[in-house]
Amino acid sequence: MEKLEDIIKRQHRDRAPHDDPLTDRLMAEIVRLAEEVCVLRDRLETCQHLAASGNAADVAAIDAFEPSAEQIQQRLARHREYFEELFERLG
Repeated sequence: MEKLEDIIKRQHRDRAPHDDPLTDRLMAEIVRLAEEVCVLRDRLETCQHLAASGNAADVAAIDAFEPSAEQIQQRLARHREYFEELFERLG
């Protein structure tokens, strides 16, 4: 299974650099923000999992949560799909 970092590197490598360095910086910032969205979605999913199991979703419990192998695969698949769609829209 391809890693998220590899998808990002491949998408960047497959694109010609822009004439304007500001455009490249803007693209890098969009990717950084998209990575943050993935982290926030994962943390929200953790909160939902903890709440559904009757556990308190406090900061310590969220930070200590260890997703199962299946949950990790689902998250990675969601990340991959999100970034592929993002790069497709960015053209």
